Amino acid sequence: MCYGTGKCRHCHGMGFELTSTEKVKGVLLWLWVMSWFGFIGAFLTVGVWEYRIAASQGSHVSRYCLTLLIVTLLLWVFFFAIDNKARRKRIGAPSLFSVLAGTILAIHTLTGIFFFVYIPC
Repeated sequence: MCYGTGKCRHCHGMGFELTSTEKVKGVLLWLWVMSWFGFIGAFLTVGVWEYRIAASQGSHVSRYCLTLLIVTLLLWVFFFAIDNKARRKRIGAPSLFSVLAGTILAIHTLTGIFFFVYIPC
């Protein structure tokens, strides 16, 4: 028991042990956040591969592919930088705003993957 200091990261500063439902929510949230890295990796793999194909054929779509790659990567970099700065100020679980912003970026990244997969070359 940490007596409410919040430094143990298991009581969220309340001093009480988490219920099993709260523990399951924490694990599911952690899995969702870790899946973002898979989405980013898949986006980069498919995006670079599609850009190379479109650029080698001289297609005008290659500019849009490159723009989507750059913008999405910059959005993720800004998100992680701002989230890291915000996490230094708080101890414990990530905030709802952080998870919501990351989820919106994950949806944008998945939409980009579908764009690359179904792109007309």
